[in-house]
Amino acid sequence: MIAIFGSGIIGLFTAHKLLEQGKKVKIFEYKNNEGNATDASVGMLAPLVEAKPYEKKLFKLMIESKKIWDNFLKDKKFTIETDLKSNSSLLIATNNDEEESIFFKKKFIEKLGFYPKILNSHQTKKIEPNLNSNVRCSLYLEDNNQTNPGLLKSYLKNKIKKMGGEVLIYNQISDIAFTPNKLTFKKKKIDFEKVVVACGAWSNDFLKKKVGIEFPMRPIKGVSMVFESKKRLFKNNIWFKKIYVAPRQNNQFAIGATEDEKGFEKYVTLDEIFYLSSSIWEYLPQIENLRFLKSISGLRSLLNDGNPVIGSLKKNKKIICAFGHFRHGILLAPITAEIVCNYVFGEEIERNSFFSPNRFNL
Repeated sequence: MIAIFGSGIIGLFTAHKLLEQGKKVKIFEYKNNEGNATDASVGMLAPLVEAKPYEKKLFKLMIESKKIWDNFLKDKKFTIETDLKSNSSLLIATNNDEEESIFFKKKFIEKLGFYPKILNSHQTKKIEPNLNSNVRCSLYLEDNNQTNPGLLKSYLKNKIKKMGGEVLIYNQISDIAFTPNKLTFKKKKIDFEKVVVACGAWSNDFLKKKVGIEFPMRPIKGVSMVFESKKRLFKNNIWFKKIYVAPRQNNQFAIGATEDEKGFEKYVTLDEIFYLSSSIWEYLPQIENLRFLKSISGLRSLLNDGNPVIGSLKKNKKIICAFGHFRHGILLAPITAEIVCNYVFGEEIERNSFFSPNRFNL
């Protein structure tokens, strides 16, 4: 049996993959799991937008995972139930500085072997006529699409339960104890083969209390908002300098996201609402016609080198880490699940070693 701690998208994808490969799985879910990264995520699947010059290994991983997402588009039931779209992304410029930045981004992406298009104002407005009139140009990134994290989470949970996986709820970390081969949960002993730690920003707390190790990691708070309009505003994902917009079902769209170091603060504050709403005012037309539905906050886990931790602990090979994905948790979930499976089945793959926890010599 594989025990997975964490019921976010990383933990759920991993559980689903392991069940497909014939393993028994139990997911341990913290009862008070508000503020997890999945909640605040907008669900962008846009590696070309997210690519940075100093993250070559991470970019390759994102591209690998994006190929898995592209295969999911062939599954009609999956696309409908998770709102996985086959749309693209537009990076918008509204002034000279942003226009210059977009041309720089295009050159950088071309060095990676991809060739996006620059669209002028008229071409951009033809694709997305509801954009403001101040659009100067855009960078069109084909197939950099998105999914709905909330629907994805529900879909995976239901699928896991139908496949025989269990979801167990715990109230506090003290409900769980480890011995070399047994896991004690609420005074009941459970045999396990491996333990996967996928608790996001809370993974450090879990490992510190249960294994006695701590990673150089901190939580980054993100806040997003969801609105509803009278008609569909956008077909594609729209990226401005300060915010990005993801179209949803039923004329809804999500706007994200702030990035702040506020410890483990989980509630939404007025300054965060102000930042997002003032940015909406700057970029979107007729916002008085938009109906505000909700704001959501979540904590993303960020390692000091910017890369996720995926792999077995040197101190205890039975414990596999899968956290630290920061902004890329949804995008990287499928490939993370594959890498975790490699470790579960004892398959050593060179690509995986770069993201191993052993790089921190813990």
